[in-house]
Amino acid sequence: MQHAEPEHDEPGDVRTIDEVRALAALAHPVRSRLVDALAVDGDSTTGALAGALGIATGSVSHHLQVLVDAGLVVRAPQDPSDLRERRWSLVTRGMRWSAEQFRGRTAAESAARSADAVILERQFERARSFLESAEPPWDDVAVSGHYWLRLNADELAQLGRQLDELFLSWRRREIPDDDTDRRAVHGFARVFPSRP
Repeated sequence: MQHAEPEHDEPGDVRTIDEVRALAALAHPVRSRLVDALAVDGDSTTGALAGALGIATGSVSHHLQVLVDAGLVVRAPQDPSDLRERRWSLVTRGMRWSAEQFRGRTAAESAARSADAVILERQFERARSFLESAEPPWDDVAVSGHYWLRLNADELAQLGRQLDELFLSWRRREIPDDDTDRRAVHGFARVFPSRP
């Protein structure tokens, strides 16, 4: 796996996934949820992840081990005040991949499509859940865009890089420790050739 080198690179920021094992790990819904929970809430214990996601502790342990073996999760530094609890951390908070990286390798292409399908399903579920339970002020400020553009392949690639940088610039900014008005916000963009 390679680390991306954005203009303002930070350790653990974004990783380009280029290994089938990592994609196969992400292609499972429970593992996808675990990665999301660690990205949003930071380092966590197996028990805390199980409680937050409503999944049996044994199942969480198994899926965390798969993510460790795939190089996506590591054991977090131990808290000296509680040496009994093992904590887990993401290697990087963001990941990206493209079909081009896996072209001509059947198993890799299949793993990339499966991972994309799982993530797309989760994005759809989150959006639907928000729409069903939206409340002020969040329903007034949530963004929904629908655009048709005419682009060539190079322009689409450029748009993708610009969207990455926009989202990452918001994630990289300093946030005060005592701020209680912020919520985790899920942003995603899919831009692809299509017809009405």
